[in-house]
Amino acid sequence: MRNVQGWLGSGSLALLVAVGCGGGDDTANGSGGSSAAGKGSAASAGASGTSAGRGGDGAGMTGDGTFSIDVKLASDVKSTAPTTVGIVTWSLDAPGLTEAHIEFGLDTSYGMTAPVDLTALMYKTLLLGMKPMRTYHFRVVATDGSQTYTSEDQTVTTGAATSLVTISSYSVKNASKLEQGFLIGSFWQGNGSTVPFILDADGEVVWWYEKAQGESADGVARARLSADSKSIWLVNEALTGTPLRRLSLDTLEVQSYPSTKASHDICAVTGETMAYLDYSEGDCNSIYEITPGALDKGKEVFESTGITGMSGSLSSCHGNAVRYSRKEDYYTYSDWQQDVAVVDRLGSLQWRLSDKAGGKAAWGGKQHGNQLLDDSILVFANDAAGASKAQAIEYGLDGSLIKKFSSGGNATNFGDVQRLPGGNTLITYSTSALIQEVDSSDAVVLEVKGAASFGYVEFRQSLYGEPLDNQ
Repeated sequence: MRNVQGWLGSGSLALLVAVGCGGGDDTANGSGGSSAAGKGSAASAGASGTSAGRGGDGAGMTGDGTFSIDVKLASDVKSTAPTTVGIVTWSLDAPGLTEAHIEFGLDTSYGMTAPVDLTALMYKTLLLGMKPMRTYHFRVVATDGSQTYTSEDQTVTTGAATSLVTISSYSVKNASKLEQGFLIGSFWQGNGSTVPFILDADGEVVWWYEKAQGESADGVARARLSADSKSIWLVNEALTGTPLRRLSLDTLEVQSYPSTKASHDICAVTGETMAYLDYSEGDCNSIYEITPGALDKGKEVFESTGITGMSGSLSSCHGNAVRYSRKEDYYTYSDWQQDVAVVDRLGSLQWRLSDKAGGKAAWGGKQHGNQLLDDSILVFANDAAGASKAQAIEYGLDGSLIKKFSSGGNATNFGDVQRLPGGNTLITYSTSALIQEVDSSDAVVLEVKGAASFGYVEFRQSLYGEPLDNQ
């Protein structure tokens, strides 16, 4: 099933302006109206050339050209789309552009940058990470390598916050140590379990997806942004496996992959390639790689039978987490009550955690989320601190114990751990509906409480660019 909706139509604002070396004398302002009531509005002003030197080394000259800019919200196109995603299309009558981006933010100091895909139709670019009910400023900056063209400031106003995602509390314990970025997550069961979402560093919901009629009603175990940041893929929690879904970030394009039977987890690999846990086979679960254009279930890269478990029961064979580390070009694969295996992209076993740590009893015998680092591996151990008392543990690559983090809650199902770029660690206690960010001394920096059980959660510094595992 593929549903691709057009997005240009009534309610958008067009702008045609002349950009000249002489400044604003040749500027002509366009006019436009507001979007539908309750969904936010967009208003545009004129544009003018950049000041000398704005383009940086080799691009000190101001370009002569004319911008045409159109902006609207995704919710202006589809009523269930996020009211916080801006859609900008533009053109410039200057040939040979080599790079372009859009600077945007809550004032004219901007602060965020959206890269422009110069191969995209009308240079369509999404403004992501915007808060609800705010007016944002933006401008287009383009270069042909020798000259730079910059539009004047434009504005777009986002719409109302969603009521589909309930965060009970978002408590920053130490603002000076809080790492700035976004949390991509979901609730795998309970209220709102079909709605993936993104939180910003202030705890505001800046993106969400409301499923269409006929889509799976199972809880979302993982919402994962692709490595090229163009799609979000959804995996449900059902043990029978359900079709993967892929969303464009404006949610105007939704693609289902009926040949797949995925469950629990999916990870970004490189570019548009993803890897997911396949539940379609009669033996143990596998890792499959898939791309957006796949017409089947993709390519099997790892079969876990006989390596981490044996088919027969859930306790003897249950793949529940997969991560990719680009530096090593390895996957980590978690089998619930068996082991964590490190394998290459050809499917060859490199090592098992139990072989290095002295057996799975070292971490309590049950685990979910994990992360392979340069010199260690993080594991979310579901019973490490006692029955139904979860704990994140870090081991050296030789199996030596580096650290056991304080237990902050329970995770009978799921549970996740991730090292952040500044050295903090993000720990998700799913059953306790709790996310904690702790610093290197194990002090809690941030605490997030949800209204239901969290699925897997990923921290991203930006909604554009590579995930941390690929850097």
